[in-house]
Amino acid sequence: MVSFMNVANNAILRAHLPERANLDEFGITVINHPLNLTKEQLSEITVLSTSVDAVVAMCVIFAMSFVPASFVLYLIQERVTQAKHLQFVSGVSPLVYWMANFLWDMVNYSISAAMVVQIFLFFDKKCYTSATNVQALIALLMLYGWSVTPMMYPMSYVFSVPSTAYVSLSCINLFIGINSSAITFILDLFENTSALYGFNQLLKTALLIFPHYCLGRGLIDMAMNQAVTDVYARFGEDYSPDPFSWVFIGRNLFCMAAEGFVYFIINILIQYRFFMDHWQVIPDGPKPHILEEDVDVAEERKRIQQSGNTNDILRIKDLSKTYTGTIIPAVDRICVGVLPGECFGLVGVNGAGKTTTFKMLTGDIDVTSGDASVAGHSILTNILDVHQNMGYCPQFDAIDELLTGREHLHLYARLRGVPESQISRVADWAIQKLGLSEYASRTAGTYSGGNRRKLSTAIAMIGCPALVLLDEPTTGMDPLSRRFLWNSIMSVIQDGRAVVLTSHSMEECEALCTRLAIMVNGSFKCLGTIQHLKYKYGDGYIVTMKIRTANPGCNPDLSPAEAFMESTFPGCIQTEKHYNTLQYKISSSSLARIFQMVLVNKDKLNIEDYSVSQTTLDQVFVNFAKQQSREDDAIVLHPKAAGVQRYIETIPIKSSRK
Repeated sequence: MVSFMNVANNAILRAHLPERANLDEFGITVINHPLNLTKEQLSEITVLSTSVDAVVAMCVIFAMSFVPASFVLYLIQERVTQAKHLQFVSGVSPLVYWMANFLWDMVNYSISAAMVVQIFLFFDKKCYTSATNVQALIALLMLYGWSVTPMMYPMSYVFSVPSTAYVSLSCINLFIGINSSAITFILDLFENTSALYGFNQLLKTALLIFPHYCLGRGLIDMAMNQAVTDVYARFGEDYSPDPFSWVFIGRNLFCMAAEGFVYFIINILIQYRFFMDHWQVIPDGPKPHILEEDVDVAEERKRIQQSGNTNDILRIKDLSKTYTGTIIPAVDRICVGVLPGECFGLVGVNGAGKTTTFKMLTGDIDVTSGDASVAGHSILTNILDVHQNMGYCPQFDAIDELLTGREHLHLYARLRGVPESQISRVADWAIQKLGLSEYASRTAGTYSGGNRRKLSTAIAMIGCPALVLLDEPTTGMDPLSRRFLWNSIMSVIQDGRAVVLTSHSMEECEALCTRLAIMVNGSFKCLGTIQHLKYKYGDGYIVTMKIRTANPGCNPDLSPAEAFMESTFPGCIQTEKHYNTLQYKISSSSLARIFQMVLVNKDKLNIEDYSVSQTTLDQVFVNFAKQQSREDDAIVLHPKAAGVQRYIETIPIKSSRK
């Protein structure tokens, strides 16, 4: 309408000009400008724009709360599966491990931060993308990732399920970031109240220890500053404070930069058990004297305690472990030395202390008392050097399901320091040695239980360590794979290295072990060679006789043979009786006398054939395993329940072979 009236006025003016007048020199110009806003209108617009930008800041906090929480998932999985510990045993220092994780996480976080900045640029949010604010926005986002990422790392020790950790940490990040930023923003609206103003300033200072608050409050302050700048611009004044000033977001940036170092150092100290070593109180007092210790175990203890310089690759001296909240030690002052070229077997029922011993030797758990050394390096003071001389196959497979078998071997070969030119050859050697050729290029997540154990054993042997610890390596293996593994262990022994093996298979121990120790309630009950243990702790001999039929078509008469055995070997126990077969257990008699008496009466008793065998290692093991059961029952069972248990143990059990 204004433009139409201006055109009409210019037409009337030029119609009344002289004929020779220059029309371009005459005209009416109209300028239209709105009225200035009132104080109330200006305040309303400022609050509205600031509130919208504050909501945008909350959305950024919401989005950036999930990213750092996701960094802990893989760390928890590695800790639970013991892949992290296996990397430490293979030569990775904790500092290198955490720095590598941090660098990789920061690369991933940078992608998310770049997407946030790009979205702000696309929608042209001046409070975040103006020439003076875009640098501050980038600094806030990057320093938030720098500080919150190491803050999440200690949470990997708290959770055991990755999904639970992700949900919990995301909720914690959201709660801290949104609530702290929103509360301080709302309290800013009550600046006229001196009490609330002072409380708000104190709260702003205290909340700076949280990177979530530093990010959220920094974004809100940038939005408020832009609103003030727009108000000044309406009056024709230039107001552009430096966003990096201390009173603006400078203190937020400084705190986040410092928190990144602080939280990372705290995480490293937790990894090295600094707080546990300095604050945990371990009772230090005289220990009771060991009563009724086996002669062989006592001699080994004396050898370890008195001899200073020995050729033992592994040397364990009074090693003990008592878990927090318990009185009875899981491992009680064991002493043993393992020489080069020796395979030492460690057997016992579940809970006897075998895996706990391995965990102390590898540095997975702290030692309560005692010490052990590997190739002359103490596990208490030189654990990194111990790891360089040790290969470890844990009880449960510590493998990454996303890597192939060949990639696993390449990874651990590099960690072991194998020259790059030899890595492929070493990996192929391990694949052939353990029979993994068919599965080497498949991801480990598709492996069967037996192939997983073979891969774990191959990892333990990579790099030719002086000591190889194998915790039940053949669990779940088929007989052919078990033979492959036995041959691999024998090659390690022949190379002059040492092997410590735990197993529930006595056949495996007899095939591999040069010496054996049976653990009961955390201590050694016997120690020696297989034949020595059979001879010393065996229950005698097993005599099996097959009686032929005197008259065809009739059942064989077993009575004469039974009477002969009972009269000749008083106290013998008939363990089996079949159609024409008798089996007896003879405790007290010489092997020569048994053969002599049976051979002299062979024809008289119609014995078709017979055999005499020594007590098996399984029977020796079972005899010691009963001690573990009885001692556990005395501790755990209620007195009445213990009486019922003793009654059950007195019930005879008859066995027969069908």
